[in-house]
Amino acid sequence: EDAGDYKCVATNDAGTVERSLTLTLQSPPVITIEPMETVTETGATAMLNCQATGEPPPSLEWARRGHPLVSSERLTILSNGSLRIAAAQKDDTAEYECVARNLMGSVLARALLTVQGGPPRAKGSVIGNINGVEFGIAYLNATVTESPDSEARIIQAEITNVPRSLGAAMRKLVSILSPIYWTTAKEIGGAVNGFTLTDAVFKRETQVEFATGEILRMTHVARGLDSEGTLLLDVVVRGHVLQLQSPADINMKDYTEDYVQTGPGQLFAHSTRLFVVDGVSVPYTWNHTITYDPTRGKMPFLVETLHAASITTEYNPLEETLAFKIHASIAKDRSNQCPAGFALDSAGPYCSDIDECENRDVCQHECRNTLGSYQCTCPSGYRL
Repeated sequence: EDAGDYKCVATNDAGTVERSLTLTLQSPPVITIEPMETVTETGATAMLNCQATGEPPPSLEWARRGHPLVSSERLTILSNGSLRIAAAQKDDTAEYECVARNLMGSVLARALLTVQGGPPRAKGSVIGNINGVEFGIAYLNATVTESPDSEARIIQAEITNVPRSLGAAMRKLVSILSPIYWTTAKEIGGAVNGFTLTDAVFKRETQVEFATGEILRMTHVARGLDSEGTLLLDVVVRGHVLQLQSPADINMKDYTEDYVQTGPGQLFAHSTRLFVVDGVSVPYTWNHTITYDPTRGKMPFLVETLHAASITTEYNPLEETLAFKIHASIAKDRSNQCPAGFALDSAGPYCSDIDECENRDVCQHECRNTLGSYQCTCPSGYRL
């Protein structure tokens, strides 16, 4: 309150003289409202707020990764100093700096903006041989939307040109969509989906084993996004699945998948599931390995759990079309510890596979190590 206009007046018998001056109290800038760490969805509008005081009143500037930002079609620095980012994109994920400057100096505050999402669509081809039937090229198309409660993403997929002899059997093969729902799953509590981790470029080898002995192998190759933001995917399947009658009533139970970081650019995942055929529960298991560019880094947690729920599947024999619907989200594993069959490698940290065949006398004849487990084999003429 001492700032203002002052006047000094000197008077004697010869007259009066006066001088005026203005007292300005300068102070360095102080940020009064700091931008907060923000998480938003792809396509949404993000707002980073920032306000500062000082004398003279400071100017506000914004920077990203040390480079000054200027207003553009999507980026707007508002009159109150806040930064508005419209139609947020994955590449907008970064640390932003709000810088306040005046004659007395400058001060800055930082905040991380994370843009989550997922490609809104996916398309690709499915080729291979199931139960001895070569089915040429089937075409896969999928859409991804937010669930009404925002707790998951909804993947709706359709595979066309599925032969009638395989339609019923493939109704339970939700695994064929695993790259799509892993890539686009709703990210919860700091966990990352396949798009955030790999930028949708990876290779995935999957093995599905039914309790009745059938084994099916799948190779998924994700080739990133096209110019319209659609995930491009190629799938090759080969092997056998449990054969079902077309009118059989199939109910897919909810399940989880555990993703384990086993090394740079390497993941292992496994799951046990149930489907119900005409009221009878049939278990089956699967596991897969994922490889991607190691420069993309690793998951923020040793283990992440993907939740798949509200699964529906239907085959239309007239149109030879197979339809799936699934709700997917991914979160930190509760224990965040390496699962059985793996040991913590502090170099990553990663969960390295334990070679049970090397460390223990676990088999009477021959032991074969597998990721997270092992297998015993017998000599010719014998069986376990």
